Amino acid sequence: MNKRSRYFATSLIVFLSIGIFAAAGYLYAAQSDEAMMKGQKAMMEGAKQMMDANKTIMGIMEKKGIKDADLMAAQKMMTDGYDMITKGETMMTGTTKAEGQEMIKKGAKMMLDAQKTTNAAVQKHEMVKECSIALDSCTYAEKKINEGALQWFFGAGGAY
Repeated sequence: MNKRSRYFATSLIVFLSIGIFAAAGYLYAAQSDEAMMKGQKAMMEGAKQMMDANKTIMGIMEKKGIKDADLMAAQKMMTDGYDMITKGETMMTGTTKAEGQEMIKKGAKMMLDAQKTTNAAVQKHEMVKECSIALDSCTYAEKKINEGALQWFFGAGGAY
């Protein structure tokens, strides 16, 4: 092989390598965006499910005449967190994407913290049996939110 053929072969290998890495980067970015969308969708579904289940718990507690300051504070925090998530979702387009993502993250944390307080209040008033279906729904919603967050922020996991 002459010097010219080696130079051509080396150049060809370098250009093909650059093309392969560029294509792989593009495919990874497309896959990452898809994972983010699936994760965001799972978080939204989980938040809605948790909000609905929390309303059910509040209805059961009200029917039993139980009024608890912690429970009322948790309900307000749950509602505020859900509102923050939905507002953040609408901001996920254009230049406010980073702000929207931060709002969704904060809203999800608020909802998860509120759910812990709700669980504690239900146990304190010994209403676990009456609220068991709604509590199970909240647990499943919490799992959706957490797995959706993993997939959304890191592009991994198995969101629904």
